[in-house]
Amino acid sequence: MTASLRFFFAGALLLLPACQGITVTNQDAGSESDDIGESTGDSTDVGSDATDASETTDSATSDTATSDTATSDTGSSTDTTDTGPLDCTGPQGIQPLPANYSQPASPKAPGSTWAYFELVDFQPQSCNFGQSYSLETFKGRVTLVSLMRSTCMICQGTIEKLEQMYQQLSDEGYEVWFVVINQHGYDASQQEFIDRVSFPLLQDRVEVDAWDLMNIPGMGTDDMYIYGADGILHSYFNYAANNPSIDLKTQAGWDTVYNAILDALQG
Repeated sequence: MTASLRFFFAGALLLLPACQGITVTNQDAGSESDDIGESTGDSTDVGSDATDASETTDSATSDTATSDTATSDTGSSTDTTDTGPLDCTGPQGIQPLPANYSQPASPKAPGSTWAYFELVDFQPQSCNFGQSYSLETFKGRVTLVSLMRSTCMICQGTIEKLEQMYQQLSDEGYEVWFVVINQHGYDASQQEFIDRVSFPLLQDRVEVDAWDLMNIPGMGTDDMYIYGADGILHSYFNYAANNPSIDLKTQAGWDTVYNAILDALQG
């Protein structure tokens, strides 16, 4: 073998390990690259998990908000529930005439029953507005009944004072009923009374003529009847007789009626 060939083989043998080292190094790099790829994949999974967690949190927050909204709606519904009393005056509900009733022989005498009739309530503020009923409806409380005519100036002044007395008694904790019976034939001027008082107002009719059942025919304007809770007359006052005075614009007249009501309340 010539010297040249020996030199060639010797060089080739020297280069072989170096090439093999390079190959190994490339494989390691590929392995590291794969590891990095797997690590990157793991990172992607972590990101996915984070996204899922975020979505879960958002969902929970949304559910909580929905729950809060439902709670808020429930609270709103509770707050608007109206449990207050009816905004009207007088008895709630009506009573008809009793069976086998008979008119009192002396309707102005203490100890007598009230007269029996049914009339329509024309007071819009009354709980029984527009209904026809008897005085039996007022049983259960001391009741003041007065006969008035809506065009009468004295009656208009008196009914205003009755409203003041009614409110004062109510403010002081007394439970009483007031009712005025407007004389028949004066339906057109009912507003004169409606504008002045809040308590029930009854309209007399020719075919009923409650005034005559309670008093001397053609008489009785501004007269007052105070009945006990049982419907029995406790006190009767004749306005025209002025004995005693029941002119409510005077202190003496006011005290007469007011004290009679208190006496009736005591039984």
